[in-house]
Amino acid sequence: MNNFFKRTLTGSIFVAITTSLILINEWTFLAFVLIANLWLSIEFFRISSHDQTKPLSFTSILTGSIAVILVFLGKTYDINSSIYWLILIPASFIFVEELFLNKQNPLRNISVSFLSLIYITIPLITSILLVYGNNFDFQIKKGGTFHPELLIGILILIWIFDSMAYCVGVPLGKHKLFIRVSPKKSWEGTIGGALFVIVAGIFMFKFFPVISQTDWIVISALVIVFGTIGDLIESLFKRSINVKDSGETLPGHGGLLDRLDSFIFTLPWVLIYFILKSLIS
Repeated sequence: MNNFFKRTLTGSIFVAITTSLILINEWTFLAFVLIANLWLSIEFFRISSHDQTKPLSFTSILTGSIAVILVFLGKTYDINSSIYWLILIPASFIFVEELFLNKQNPLRNISVSFLSLIYITIPLITSILLVYGNNFDFQIKKGGTFHPELLIGILILIWIFDSMAYCVGVPLGKHKLFIRVSPKKSWEGTIGGALFVIVAGIFMFKFFPVISQTDWIVISALVIVFGTIGDLIESLFKRSINVKDSGETLPGHGGLLDRLDSFIFTLPWVLIYFILKSLIS
């Protein structure tokens, strides 16, 4: 099958499943976050294993899953926020487990285990804060209202950026964006994708009026800048150990991390934008 049509078919199925899980209700959204945390972490640990690293994968994924559930419950029900400190219990077992396993490179193993929580779990927790952002006042509140429109809009902008950068970059790309890390990415593709995203951001308010048109344009700019950086960072990880893809589960795209690398790196910056906006206003 032609690679373009393979990418298109896989991408369409992936978009349908992802948007359905996010939109149906808060419990399917929680399932999406937990599945993403599990899947992305496994792929990240697969990449790191090529670098003579043996992370505490089970304990790290369990820690991340517990953190996701605690934040989700805290934002959905009347639960005292002090319960969040319970995450320190499974997190401490990352050290304890490494102590008794007698593996080589313990410092590296522990570091990569915690890096997965910073690189993957925290951004996914950010998605929970965004969908429960009551009027986008991001103080931790109880009994928040579930509004997935913002997250869907961010995903759409990232998908537009990735797709159009690919469509423009393949036939027209001549000037390399960051050849040391990603030889195939070009300035032409990035600029082409950026133009489409800005236009999409202008019209996004008509479909998702949960935030202002100005906010959508700012988010479009964040997607362009930090989506690109997130993609390059994952390429840096893979290139350092000569791995082409994070996995093989999405034909034409590689792994799930290859598909969501821009998403997980952009989300915290969107949250930072709204926090700064609320402080200034």
